[in-house]
Amino acid sequence: MVVSSDISATYAIYLDMVQATAEDRIERVRRGLMPTLITQLAHDLRIPDHNLALYLGLNRASLRRKLADDERLGGQESEGPLALVMLAGSVIVASRQPSVSKAVAVDPLGWLGRWIRTPTIGLDGRAPIQYMDVVEGRALVAKWLTRTLSPENSP
Repeated sequence: MVVSSDISATYAIYLDMVQATAEDRIERVRRGLMPTLITQLAHDLRIPDHNLALYLGLNRASLRRKLADDERLGGQESEGPLALVMLAGSVIVASRQPSVSKAVAVDPLGWLGRWIRTPTIGLDGRAPIQYMDVVEGRALVAKWLTRTLSPENSP
């Protein structure tokens, strides 16, 4: 997967995770991700960080404490943020494809932030972000995102 250097610099945190091996991602989760990642995701997706924490199934008080103490998230706490980082990385990579919509190409993370909060008929009228607190839900959201970004669904 080749991504231009300007995109790589702007979205390095997301591309790094998408381009990492599965073994590397597993090790990062076991080690625990830094809670500042939640803050970065919330900023980039334009979602209030306290809302994002809830949607990822994280305890806000624990997250605040870990942020203040510069502690890592636990392994299970890291899985939701990792999944969202992977979605972000996938959208960034897709944003460079000629078949993707202009909205995705211009602002991939802004687009993802809107998409993930928009109720979807295929998800029983719920927003994809409402599924990000459990493993099966995250897998379902990843499938929906792939379908959404597929060339058949582009204008």
